Amino acid sequence: MNNLYNVSEELFKLNSFSKKTRQDLHQIPELSGEEFKTSKYCRDLMSSFGYEITTYDGFTGFTANLIIDPSKPLIAIRADMDGLEMPDMTNNEFSSTHEGCAHNCGHDTHMTIALTTAKYLAEHQHEMSHNVRFIFQMAEEDMRIPGADKMVELGCMDGVDEVYALHNDGAIETGCIRFNAGVMSSWGSAWTLTVRGVSAHGSTPHKGLDAIREATRLIDYMDYIVAKKTDPFSPAVFGCGMINGGTIPNAIADYVQARGTIRAMDENTDAILKASFNEIVARSEAGGFKTTLEYAGYPAIENHQNAHAEILAAASKFLPAENIDSQGKPMTGSEDFSYMINATKDRVGGLFFLGSGNKSKGINNYLHANPYFVDDDCLLVGAQIFVNLVTR
Repeated sequence: MNNLYNVSEELFKLNSFSKKTRQDLHQIPELSGEEFKTSKYCRDLMSSFGYEITTYDGFTGFTANLIIDPSKPLIAIRADMDGLEMPDMTNNEFSSTHEGCAHNCGHDTHMTIALTTAKYLAEHQHEMSHNVRFIFQMAEEDMRIPGADKMVELGCMDGVDEVYALHNDGAIETGCIRFNAGVMSSWGSAWTLTVRGVSAHGSTPHKGLDAIREATRLIDYMDYIVAKKTDPFSPAVFGCGMINGGTIPNAIADYVQARGTIRAMDENTDAILKASFNEIVARSEAGGFKTTLEYAGYPAIENHQNAHAEILAAASKFLPAENIDSQGKPMTGSEDFSYMINATKDRVGGLFFLGSGNKSKGINNYLHANPYFVDDDCLLVGAQIFVNLVTR
């Protein structure tokens, strides 16, 4: 990286550290709640920088504080640590060494940016206008495993006045960012549907209750709910990504489990989707099936007006105006960072999307794509924004 993006010369000195750190972390992705090597790697670095570490028994997440003056406000910066259960198809010298797990959401990028920011601040404490806490969070990816909500419960947000996070986006060019004031992600839930019927021979279907037919009927009906029961001006998505059932081709299946997601861009639409799904499941039980439905999910991220203004100011100090989309569209994906924003004193917090793509290098993939590439030149751009937030 030539200093193309006008980061400070002092921060630019950390370019080699930053790139090596991401390559190290990219090689050791771990599943949600199992980030043992990753957590140790980050803890060891943060300790070496002089931060005060707080760990939580039984969990991989931790916090790291740098308090310059107890009377000053406390800013928190979140970095998520988990990878995805999929192979790493990058096929380069720092591909994943953990078979079947990859950083295809770029959390290695998020951790690296946090670590680079932390190293810079530790070496330039005289510039800090705020105390800072780095939150290294476990289990952002899997809605069924406690992540941000559990860390908030354990105290990671105690005393925090403002909290910030970023998410890399390979569809945005490096050197550009996108964010807005208000909703930044969907209300998102993962659902698990279980249908138990009655098995019978395939030649006598009237003697059974077909769990496969019932499950597909329920799933199909939800498309009608989206089309006819939700406001067409409020986006809603219902999807089924997994369905398993049956044992042999000539028997009526007595068991099916299906899993998928619900996403909405406002709380009322989210409530309509869930209430409707619950209602049709109840009707299924009335038809003789034993049908259950479980949810796990996140509320939407809502950027506070003050946080929006601070992110804009921090970015404007070094990025040209045309590289900053401060009225950008939210993502239809979901993020549990919302729990941390909601746990601040006045819900002052914000997330921005950091461009990590570079079309000239052939990097323009979407999140969870495989292979998943990141333009490492984005690392110092993200770090400079965080540094500017803490030193304003």
